[in-house]
Amino acid sequence: MRRSFAIAVAACVLSAGLLAGRGLSGDTSSDLAEHVSTYTWRLHDGWFGGFSGIELSEDGRQMIAISDRGMFVTGTLQRDEGAISGVENVKAFRVLDTKGTFPQKAGSRDSEGLVLQKDGKLVVSFEGKHRLNRFTQPGAKAQGMPWRKEFNRMKLNGGFEALAIDNQGKIFAVPEQPIGDEGAAQIFALKKGQWEKAFILPRTKQFQPVGADFGPDGRLYLLERGFNGLGFRVRVRSFTVEGNAAGDEKLLFRKGIGFHDNLEGLAVWRDEIGRIRLTMISDDNFRLIQRTEIVEYALPQ
Repeated sequence: MRRSFAIAVAACVLSAGLLAGRGLSGDTSSDLAEHVSTYTWRLHDGWFGGFSGIELSEDGRQMIAISDRGMFVTGTLQRDEGAISGVENVKAFRVLDTKGTFPQKAGSRDSEGLVLQKDGKLVVSFEGKHRLNRFTQPGAKAQGMPWRKEFNRMKLNGGFEALAIDNQGKIFAVPEQPIGDEGAAQIFALKKGQWEKAFILPRTKQFQPVGADFGPDGRLYLLERGFNGLGFRVRVRSFTVEGNAAGDEKLLFRKGIGFHDNLEGLAVWRDEIGRIRLTMISDDNFRLIQRTEIVEYALPQ
């Protein structure tokens, strides 16, 4: 998502720690997930940056990402002994509206959440002008999707940052800022063409949900990011989901300011040795003092 100039100033303060790849605080040694790699992705194209959502193929190689300036980006992740070492075959496509045109106003193309359906169609959530659209493929004309009157209460910069799709194909949406109770994250599910309240998850003011995915184990994984005026903190939790209830909360990792950049997108998959991997991508806010990171953690077998 786009942030104020204060983030740029804070990033300057933290640049030494970020460039060294070390956090200034909150490096939790008791994390369940192990940090595998952090790859800094750089391209000099004008569209590059601002990534807010990511999806991967089952083998973790083929990537599709979305930026908050209205771009789909596809590519192939390269790995060296399990660690991400590059991105090849990169292609970019504009996120078009329902008329088949590229919105000129930035507030109309702030694409944030992304899910890939089993049939290859993509669902995208937008902030600014809150809405959800479906696409048959990157570069295709948008198709409208159902809406719920309650969604109109979402704050301008607090809409659906996180989308997820379960193993049965049901789509879930999570607003960044709560609708109602400040201590709960409201989860909505699309069922028979209508959005319904699915369940709530406990949340704190220090973390906002910005990415989500269902893993091959059926658990819901939630990426949360916080900003305290100095830098970004991050954590990932996972939950079981049964009917209209979520439980068995597990904190997989938590990092304090400066350890990672502004992580916003999450994809969960299983690697060749059977470990669940969490692949995340950061939104650099198109600031030279930030960077696009592709970060991976792995859970023990």
